[in-house]
Amino acid sequence: MHKNRTKTPAWMRKGLVALLLTVSSAMAFSAPASAKEFTYENLLYPWMKLDSYFDYEAYVDCYMREYRNEVWQRSREDEFIKDEKRTETIELMKGRVGEANLEDVFTLRTKKEFGEYDFDAGVFTFNPVSKTAYFYEANRSVCSFPQTLKVKFSNSDILDGIEMSKDEAQAFLTSRKRGSNVDRSVTMEIDFVLTARDGEMLVANITEARVLNIGQYRDYDGAILETFEGSAPAAAPAVAASPQSLSLFGMVPGGSLQTLRDELPRGSLVCSPAGDECKVHLKTGQTLVAKLDSSETVTSLEHRVKLGGQSVDDTVDELKATYGMPTSDRNKAPKAGGFSTFGQVPAQPGQRTLVWPSENYELQAVIFYGAGDPTQVVTTIRPR
Repeated sequence: MHKNRTKTPAWMRKGLVALLLTVSSAMAFSAPASAKEFTYENLLYPWMKLDSYFDYEAYVDCYMREYRNEVWQRSREDEFIKDEKRTETIELMKGRVGEANLEDVFTLRTKKEFGEYDFDAGVFTFNPVSKTAYFYEANRSVCSFPQTLKVKFSNSDILDGIEMSKDEAQAFLTSRKRGSNVDRSVTMEIDFVLTARDGEMLVANITEARVLNIGQYRDYDGAILETFEGSAPAAAPAVAASPQSLSLFGMVPGGSLQTLRDELPRGSLVCSPAGDECKVHLKTGQTLVAKLDSSETVTSLEHRVKLGGQSVDDTVDELKATYGMPTSDRNKAPKAGGFSTFGQVPAQPGQRTLVWPSENYELQAVIFYGAGDPTQVVTTIRPR
């Protein structure tokens, strides 16, 4: 099926094949003049802006190292200068994030291959970007910013087929033959607008995409073979969606142990001899662990659950359905180990960490998986 796209008008197609060897290669780049390049730094400030609870304090040292290295070198050994420069740098970061325009159009270029000609539909098969695919820009940073900024598209299904008449298609394919080999590589330009963050992944809406007659090693003529137009995206939010309130089964930390006793049925609390934690047995059958300080204030609540062979992706989906979209989603995949009758197995558990902040609390879910152990989730909530 070919839907949700605007085709290149027929009058623009007429005579295309005759032009294949004569149109100037100056046509090769057709992106809007105002489009931003797909670079790490251009993506960084929208990435920060789309986090409603971006922690400037956690990133300021890294930012100085990466983008104000002279300042970092002068101040890193002197805590008084460093404190002053941190404050200065946070204001600079906030200014640049504030200037980031979520209506800006970005353009990326990529090489893709088209398939065989569908004589019934009159198109070359072409589905270059799946819903799970993403594009990224890397930074060699080893500090707290992500080493890659990734972008996936919410409407990638509009990229579907390269339409040509049978005669045009045959001439086009012939022009790309070298002996018995056919160069099926083309160049795509994708214009997009950033709309949200899914953990650390940026989500974007394609506004327009063009397939250019540029192969892997040869430019041919650079002509536009196909144009896809996306629907206008919904207005980009100023910040990513985040939960406004958080709890574990309706409970939050911060109160006193006595208040907890007063609110729960007798026998619900079982405290350790040291008095630093209590198990909280809820009517729902869930058990929480309340961590206590020396004044018997509940500093955090923790919930542990084993999920057997449930996949990590299914576990993440369940957590998102419960708590909404996380502002951070980090995955530390398990390292492969030895061999068994089942093949290669991880030598140690992987660890995926999701974080949700609200105005008063931060909730963190750590998923442990691999190494032949059942999937386990440890969810903790504490005051911010």
